[in-house]
Amino acid sequence: MAEYFIKKGSEYFAARDIFDNKGVLLLGKGQKVTASIENRLRRFGVYEQEVPDNPGSRQSVAIPSCDRQSAMLYETAEELKNRLNIRNERIFRVANDILGNIIFSSREKPWWIYVNALCNYVGWIYTHSINVAIISIMIAAEMGYSEEELSYLGFGALLHDIGKLLVPKSIILRSENLTDAEMSLLRQHCELGLSSLESMSLSRECLDIVAQHHEKLDGSGYPKGLKGDEICQNAKIAMVANVIDENSSSRPYRQALPIDVIVWNLRTEKEKYPQELVAILEKVVGFRHAS
Repeated sequence: MAEYFIKKGSEYFAARDIFDNKGVLLLGKGQKVTASIENRLRRFGVYEQEVPDNPGSRQSVAIPSCDRQSAMLYETAEELKNRLNIRNERIFRVANDILGNIIFSSREKPWWIYVNALCNYVGWIYTHSINVAIISIMIAAEMGYSEEELSYLGFGALLHDIGKLLVPKSIILRSENLTDAEMSLLRQHCELGLSSLESMSLSRECLDIVAQHHEKLDGSGYPKGLKGDEICQNAKIAMVANVIDENSSSRPYRQALPIDVIVWNLRTEKEKYPQELVAILEKVVGFRHAS
């Protein structure tokens, strides 16, 4: 077989991680190539062909590995799926495919420097960005968004915390309570993110998510204290997705909460969060609110 595989006895093993062209991990290094895995590789672009210098024999040709940013998508998405008990496999795959396309197509764009920086600044910020994008796309897919609309939403959600790159890492990683001055600086990340991206001719849908994902319906959010319909629909979706992932993940400053507790909190704060989106989220994660 080709350099992507190693033969041990009569069995074959992956010589390296193999990804499809969207950055999804198909086969991990050292993993045995079983019949089911072989079928999966063929389905996603790994195929057999004749060896030119050895008629009658065949070799496998694999899709080249993608960049590290894309490669992290698969592992992060699977962890999210298990953590939130996501049961709608179709919508989960739609979200993964769209986000994979976004990351892959961004490699030749000016904003790639920010995607790359997110991946390398603080590890959990990039995984959080992926998770918020996936959750946002799944909610919007349930709402009937078109593929183009899902792409705009997913891109904005992926970059929603880009302003944190301009916040000192010591504040991001702080395990104890922040001072008022440090909290004020942290809360500037929405406006810092917006100012970083405004020169790149991005869509209004993307920029609004970056600027508004911490606003609340009752005006208690930041940075501008927007209320109700002053907040765009995509930012409302990202707002809910952000709360879900932020609170269901462990952070240096607190422990993760169970998904049912988080949803209950969203339900009890009806004045802050759009309840129609919370209801859609419940459907996506397989959680049912007790009425």
